[in-house]
Amino acid sequence: MARSPFVPMKGQEQQEAEAAVLLVHSQVRRIKREDEEVRERLLKLRLLETRPTGAVCDPVAWRASRSLSPLRRAGNGGIPVGD
Repeated sequence: MARSPFVPMKGQEQQEAEAAVLLVHSQVRRIKREDEEVRERLLKLRLLETRPTGAVCDPVAWRASRSLSPLRRAGNGGIPVGD
């Protein structure tokens, strides 16, 4: 028999209804857990893609400063010529 939403529940019925709401199927828990993991991965990827906020230089110059050439990796920045 359907109960009208305007009729107040008795204490026991209300406790049973609240307890029934807390029951969650294992597949629902698994889906929620996987969804949270995906959200965390996406957040990490977004953080990796963001550029430093303090740098106001030209994006081309920023990329050029991170060159992977052998001379750049050596750390001296250039080859001395002459005296």
